[in-house]
Amino acid sequence: MPFILALLLAVAPLPPDSARRAPPRSIAELEARINEILHQTHTPGAGIAIVTRNHPLWIAGLGKADVASGRDATAETLFRIGSVSKAFTSLMVLLLEQEGKLTLDDPIHRYIPEIAFQNRWETTDPIRIVHLLEHTTGWDDWALKDYAVNDSTLTLAQGLAFDPATRTSRWRPGTRVAYCNSGPPVAAYLVQRVAGRPFEQLVRERLFLPIGMRTATYLRPDPGLPAATLYHLDGRTPFPYWHVLERPAGSINASARDMAAYLHFLLNRGSVHGRVIVPGDLIERMEHPASSLGARAGLATGYGLSLATSVRDSGLVWVGHTGGVPGGLTVLSYRPDQGVGYALMINSGNPGAVWKIDRLVRAFVAKDAERPAPPAAAPLSRRARRWAGWYIADNPRVEGMYFLERLGSVARLGVGDSGLAFTPLLGRRTRYVPVSATLFRTPRSALATLALVSDSADGRPVAVERVTGSMPRSYRRTPAPVALFQVGTAGLFLMVTLATLLFALVWVPRRLWGGLRDAPHIGVRAWPLVAALAFAAILFLAGASRDDAIARFGNPTFWSVGVMLATCVFPLAAVLGFVTALRAPVSAVGPRVRCYAIAAGVLNVVVAAYFAAWGVIAWRTWA
Repeated sequence: MPFILALLLAVAPLPPDSARRAPPRSIAELEARINEILHQTHTPGAGIAIVTRNHPLWIAGLGKADVASGRDATAETLFRIGSVSKAFTSLMVLLLEQEGKLTLDDPIHRYIPEIAFQNRWETTDPIRIVHLLEHTTGWDDWALKDYAVNDSTLTLAQGLAFDPATRTSRWRPGTRVAYCNSGPPVAAYLVQRVAGRPFEQLVRERLFLPIGMRTATYLRPDPGLPAATLYHLDGRTPFPYWHVLERPAGSINASARDMAAYLHFLLNRGSVHGRVIVPGDLIERMEHPASSLGARAGLATGYGLSLATSVRDSGLVWVGHTGGVPGGLTVLSYRPDQGVGYALMINSGNPGAVWKIDRLVRAFVAKDAERPAPPAAAPLSRRARRWAGWYIADNPRVEGMYFLERLGSVARLGVGDSGLAFTPLLGRRTRYVPVSATLFRTPRSALATLALVSDSADGRPVAVERVTGSMPRSYRRTPAPVALFQVGTAGLFLMVTLATLLFALVWVPRRLWGGLRDAPHIGVRAWPLVAALAFAAILFLAGASRDDAIARFGNPTFWSVGVMLATCVFPLAAVLGFVTALRAPVSAVGPRVRCYAIAAGVLNVVVAAYFAAWGVIAWRTWA
């Protein structure tokens, strides 16, 4: 799923500059450079397909499909494509809509009242089929325990019944985009109910076989089929096969040859060898969003019906999707105007590898593409000036992680004479020029990627929807003191925590072997250290588990129980440290130590209160 890919990219080091060399000029050079990346990143193998609208350019497997046996990857090797699978649910919905059996705007309770969900706006703003596919339900994403389920016997209905609590709308449906893995499976269940046949069977008969994806399957391939083994970051330790809780979300196995056929189908606007499988206007509908506030304001970029349109490479427009499962990453990307696209799959969870290969292949595919000339900028409207101010992202994908996400999302929207500047406190400044009164684009882009929208339904006078990559982020305005206080407090807390750990390198040895052995009120020094160590333990446990985060934190394990205990110890030590510092006399501990201990205590208590407000005390990640 894209969440896994995004999580891995967030914690991975940036790839070296070798990925930034001049683009390859031939397939042979491209192959040599991909093999170099595979070797450098300890990635066993890859499947790749590059096609034009009329014919394939390259379909191949590189490296090893299985390390233990030495089996080579070929064009027929099956890889896991993760969330690239979601588009087949959207295609099935569009086919049924074409047949008059449903519409995208139908409320889902009309067809599947037995599927549990919570939406307090249901009477006025019901959840519709389009919301499931464009991720505008407002639902939370799967919990870690949902990702950790690995049961091959579950039906789609049983998977949906496992954890319905995540299907609760956090804002009015059809306003914000938040990627949610349960939306497309609910739509797939609706398709199954309307068509009266198993979803996987419908997809195989109506899409896989007509498109030419003859070996693609939602289920674990038979032992005789050439499936790739998926590996940890070391390229040697295999992952067990993951039977996705709700298969339509991301369980497809497909070969490079299957993906070449799929790309050919997309580039030819739903036709295969002159036969229309899906009408071309429906393919175009998949590529552009319609249901979010930004889409309704005119944004053509962002997440559509399981395909996303983004502006990259100095203004080139790409459409596609990414996918990730434990030990496998996939990128599907194409340019409808140029009639060319590619798919790449690796049997490793290494984000640096897929990033570098994707950049390399994309550069090769677009090496001769003419960059579109951006249109002339429109005048800056008076209306746009009202949006200047500070903002915080308010469409978290995972509600349980929003306590961290909101700290890193603070940004300032500035208004100049000729445009806007979006400046995150933790990130790079981006300039925008007007397309209309409320739509803006970057200077080298032909399409708008930022919209100024009103969200009066939630009582918020102004908001911003900003597309970076393929997924939109929504921001709500916040008072400057609030934004700066939360970021400033977080920064001070991190500095004080680091200082506490460094300070301990001096006083702990003295306490054990010398001068502080008889010092009174040692708790003034000890409790801040305990709080700092508890916080450091949380960071260590999370960082050391990035290759196995689902297994380690989606179940009660040493790692997840360790986080639970650390989030118990931290607030206790924070309170005790603050109280101890206040009660200790200056004459006994010294003014500087006491002042530092009080400052550390205040910051620790504030952070502990913040954790408590977001339910992170005694944090059971598997719950």
